[in-house]
Amino acid sequence: MTIQSKDLEISTILEKDIRSGKYPIGGKLPTEDELCKLFKASRYSVRQALGSMVSLGLISRYKRVGSFVISTTRVSQLIQSVASIQQLLNYPQETIRETINSEFIAVNHDLAEILQCTPGDTWFHMVAIRYPKGSKIPLCQNNIYILPQFAGVVKHKKHDQIPLADQISEMYGEVADTTQIDIVATNIDQATAKILKVKIHSPALTVYRRYANAKGKIFEVGIGVHPAERYTYSFNFKRGA
Repeated sequence: MTIQSKDLEISTILEKDIRSGKYPIGGKLPTEDELCKLFKASRYSVRQALGSMVSLGLISRYKRVGSFVISTTRVSQLIQSVASIQQLLNYPQETIRETINSEFIAVNHDLAEILQCTPGDTWFHMVAIRYPKGSKIPLCQNNIYILPQFAGVVKHKKHDQIPLADQISEMYGEVADTTQIDIVATNIDQATAKILKVKIHSPALTVYRRYANAKGKIFEVGIGVHPAERYTYSFNFKRGA
């Protein structure tokens, strides 16, 4: 039996055990040593198998603590097909946003470069997690920064359902005249990895969206960090006549 097939054997059996309830959500898997003995496998094979289960969104692993079940079903990759500028700006309707924290902050030097403002300026900061509807496996973490005068959007009746730029337009009349989008390959830091239930320094697709009014003043910046295996942009633009 090859190493690759042994990896697959281990992960397949463990996945079945998770689905059957042998290892419930929140439960701990056997240690690497115990799995090596159970499957008569090398430590390398066990680690490869556990790594693939992390990528599938079934477990989380913590150094010197162990592996814990976080889901009984595999995470599904979201492929966002983009055929218009509006689709590029917004996430698909089959996802939902859950705000987990919001506060006023004083911008430091590094963040000021991202927001294109002056260090020390006050912005309203929201941290949100986006999920596929019907799933609790996070697709991405969103850090959203808006000018403080628009902080009242948290009271919008559809705050977690429609884009913040639309809420700002409805409540304050501030319209995004231009939007700059940057898509960057990055690695996930420790704090974000914990929230997204992935390995530290694993690859990610980070999307920056900067919304500016007709005078060129940026009033909203969104930064979405997507685990590489959970999100894909697919562009399909047609040449006009």
